[in-house]
Amino acid sequence: MTLYRAALSAFMFCAAISAFPSPAHAACSDKKILSMSDEGKSVKSIAKACNMPAAKVRAVVDSDDGDDAAAASSQTPATTVKKLPSGAGVATCDCQGTVPYGDKAPELRCQSGVSIATPCAGYCPPRGVAPWRRVCS
Repeated sequence: MTLYRAALSAFMFCAAISAFPSPAHAACSDKKILSMSDEGKSVKSIAKACNMPAAKVRAVVDSDDGDDAAAASSQTPATTVKKLPSGAGVATCDCQGTVPYGDKAPELRCQSGVSIATPCAGYCPPRGVAPWRRVCS
């Protein structure tokens, strides 16, 4: 008889617990909350339907509004172009013909706006002149 009462009380306890909704099953996903908000439902009605505190629902709805502003600002690309500093190579060393070393030429990729012809190691056949390249001044 004692075993019967223990089993019956355990069964009643499990039945009572399962009658109450679990918080993990009652809460709606953020996507569901946002879709309900887009349909025009109030925070209070969403909280009641999802069995959640209104503060949590408001936080989800407000965070989505912030994400829209962040997404809009991230869609506009930054127009600042980083230019090459002084000494940065604009081209690789090559036998491009003769040029007087130190010759300056306009270069929009450089911060200074000017590049200088500099010699490189090696030689160019058949005349044996040194290859050169341009670097930012």
